[in-house]
Amino acid sequence: MVPREDYEALLEQLEGTAPSHQVHEGIAVPAPEGEEPTGWETEESIRGGLTLIEQYDSDGDDAWDVSEHPNVWMTSEGRGYPHRLSETNQLPGVQVVDSDTYETIASASFDLGFEQHSEPHGLGVSPDGEWIYIGTNDSNTAFSPSEGENRILIINARTLKLDKVLEFTGNHSLTRAALHHIQGFWDYNGEPRVVLNHGFGADGGPHFILDPSDDNRVVKAITFEDVHPMGHPYTTPSPDGRYLYISMGSPSIRSAPFTAAGIAKYDLEGDFFIEIPYVGNHPIGIMHTSDSRYTYVIEGHNSYVYKIDNALNEVVNSTSAGVAGPYGLVLNWGETQLWTVGKGEGTHNVGGVLGVIDTQTFSATREFNQPVNIEGAIMDHATLHPDPDRNEIWVTSAGTFETIVVDTETREVIERIPTPNGGDTHSGAFVEYDDDWNGELLFDMGGAKSPRILEMMRDMSEHPFEEVEGWDGPTH
Repeated sequence: MVPREDYEALLEQLEGTAPSHQVHEGIAVPAPEGEEPTGWETEESIRGGLTLIEQYDSDGDDAWDVSEHPNVWMTSEGRGYPHRLSETNQLPGVQVVDSDTYETIASASFDLGFEQHSEPHGLGVSPDGEWIYIGTNDSNTAFSPSEGENRILIINARTLKLDKVLEFTGNHSLTRAALHHIQGFWDYNGEPRVVLNHGFGADGGPHFILDPSDDNRVVKAITFEDVHPMGHPYTTPSPDGRYLYISMGSPSIRSAPFTAAGIAKYDLEGDFFIEIPYVGNHPIGIMHTSDSRYTYVIEGHNSYVYKIDNALNEVVNSTSAGVAGPYGLVLNWGETQLWTVGKGEGTHNVGGVLGVIDTQTFSATREFNQPVNIEGAIMDHATLHPDPDRNEIWVTSAGTFETIVVDTETREVIERIPTPNGGDTHSGAFVEYDDDWNGELLFDMGGAKSPRILEMMRDMSEHPFEEVEGWDGPTH
């Protein structure tokens, strides 16, 4: 394991130095003068309350040498949580890391002219690797935004220049929720899609599906009228791109004395959803097996994990997450282990440990002591590295301003990758490019997104037991 004192010494060396290949000296191109752009809005963007307010020329020099660094990890950077603020970074930004060597090769920060910018609470990438998506607003934290100032930044991945700024003005309650999570995927027709999730806590929505091949226009808004109630915004598409799995919850359901939350299995082709009940009180993280047979759901309030049989559309098992206040989750290559991220959601909220569930027995593994302490803080997400021989998961640690690389076989930290400006980070994506900048999203916070990667995982997968003897319903 990389000792904490060695890592802190590295931070001291980095302090005061310029980040590698910083673009625009950390500040975006000023907003252009003249007429506001028109023609971008669709019926669905208007229905959900999303509009284009600024358009930029994002052409320019390459942000890094793609022939030297074809395999990259992209993650967000921001000013931090109120209880763990950065002393050196105030702007929302993007970090690009060579996923083979752990070297930070490019970064960019963006100034929208706010008095203060909230941290991006996630980062997403389009399926073709062309666009990067982060959010911000004019408040001191993403989960308490000022009304009318919620922004979505769409960034050209090749140049790391700002291409568009969207404004979210829709709401289903008294406050407008900021952008939270973003995922890219290929839909059931083979079309590239990006889903933007708004909301925080147990109150989410609306969610927007963009077409990155059509100027990132909105093709579908999923509003509070479409799915009601809408819980934590961790919407995850199924591997075949046919369904979106959306948590159904609310603050009152989160504190209910009985199992009251559910999952909406939203059919993107038929435009309806099936409700899957009894998924605890506060469903957060959602992850699917590569063959789409099972879906695992993290429950952050009672620290449980639920297993859904997607053919039956019902919960078939549950177990303790092995960590307090779990948030994110990730499957290993063989899909024999489900790793849970102990953020301390709903408790201390500075968690830095991981749990491991054996998917064969669907219980916390007893092969080693748990939880696995990787000395992080405010850890949200873990993402599987696209090389199966490396057996790595990359964990974003907002409270220690780094991405932590963990070997899933030894359970040791093998690298700590600090953010270039000393800011916090929340989620990321692995992307592969060829010499002509043709890209492919491989993994993000929702799991494998590349068809060839999904096929590799199916070939390597050791399927869980077909039936669970004695199972008679969820215990939480």
